[in-house]
Amino acid sequence: LQKPGLNYALILADKTLFQVRAGSHLGQNFGMVSGITETAVELKEIVQDASGEWVERKAKLELQEAKK
Repeated sequence: LQKPGLNYALILADKTLFQVRAGSHLGQNFGMVSGITETAVELKEIVQDASGEWVERKAKLELQEAKK
C-alpha cells in the first residue's frame, strides 16, 4: 500500500491484521521494519548468538499470494 511518500504493508498474524511501515516494531525478537518493497517487508532483529552476545540480524517476510 502506498500513501504519498510512505509505503505500508498489511501483515496477518493470529487472525489479526496489522498495518506497518518503516520504523514499526514487529515480531518477538525486538524486530523493526527497515523497509517495504512490492515483494517483501525487511526487518532488523536483535537476537542472541551462540556465545550469548546480542547481535543484529536482517530478516525478510516475502509476499504470500492468496490461493485461488
